[in-house]
Amino acid sequence: MIRLERTGAVAHIVLDNPPVNVFDASIHKQFHDTLRAFYSDPSLKVGIWRSTGDRAFCAGDDIKSPRPDLSQSEMINRHFGATADQSVETYPGWERETLRLVQTKPLIAAVHGACVGQGLLYMLMMTQLRIATPAAKFGFPEITHGMGGAAGASQMAQQIPYTAAMQMVLTGELMDAEFALRNSLVNEVVASEELLPRAVELAERIAGFPALALQVELQAYERTRHLNRDMALDVVEDMYRLQRLAFDAKPPLSE
Repeated sequence: MIRLERTGAVAHIVLDNPPVNVFDASIHKQFHDTLRAFYSDPSLKVGIWRSTGDRAFCAGDDIKSPRPDLSQSEMINRHFGATADQSVETYPGWERETLRLVQTKPLIAAVHGACVGQGLLYMLMMTQLRIATPAAKFGFPEITHGMGGAAGASQMAQQIPYTAAMQMVLTGELMDAEFALRNSLVNEVVASEELLPRAVELAERIAGFPALALQVELQAYERTRHLNRDMALDVVEDMYRLQRLAFDAKPPLSE
């Protein structure tokens, strides 16, 4: 299951599905709904995604789970998206809806053990800062099962060097924490006993800043990274001026 725990302005999003924290259809839906709750709660400014146990941060999708027996029409509906009232049974593709959420608050991954497959995809696409222990391992083993596409789905070209990305997706090998740090998959590697305290330290520092400034910083980065310099400056200046108006605004005089 996925738990949302609140500590002041910091949310702890906890994946608890022993023994190796795999995702199945219901947990994808829980993750989606938990992130939506996190993004929409005005009392929360920053989140920490962590997992229980020592073996894996997330071992990806549960390949032992039976695939849904869907008709051709149901497969088409799944491909083109879910509606808010659809259940896991009628729409088992909630991982895609999760990846399409508008990210308005920073999320920190605290990684211990294996982070592979869908778990690594979520880490790359849904978190902004990543702290790992020396026991962390990272990989996309999909190629060993005859499935390709991880490099594109995770937008690895925008995150790590080409050679590192190709080594991961073409060999299916698990990479250690040193590789992850060297190739910017993670920000820091700390001892296991320091993992959560360090993630909390970062989260509390970030939570000390105005929520609107954090949101603008995230969205300015996303909206400008494919623009040329002049267009990027125009977008950022507009966003900056609007947030300054909100920050400087005074309440109206009482009548």
